[in-house]
Amino acid sequence: MNMITVEQANKLANIYLANLQDKLNVSLEIVRRIDISYGWVFFYNSKAYMESGDISSLLAGNAPFLVDAGDGSLHVLGTAHPLEIYLGEYEKSRENK
Repeated sequence: MNMITVEQANKLANIYLANLQDKLNVSLEIVRRIDISYGWVFFYNSKAYMESGDISSLLAGNAPFLVDAGDGSLHVLGTAHPLEIYLGEYEKSRENK
């Protein structure tokens, strides 16, 4: 199996955000990345919020997303539960493949 690199994952994440910001009509940027054994989890927010800290520019519902190192697939997680819950669910889905 060909694993993707962190550079490829970053590129996929930026493509996803570019498409999302076109839909939302707001500039977005990655604010954090967590490296996990099977991929990377990305967090993002509006550039306006990151530059100003003005709460009126803060995004709501901006769920983190996972880029799978095995196949480069992107999976939007959620915001209702702690990250560990979503990662556990994803890990179970990987076991069933």
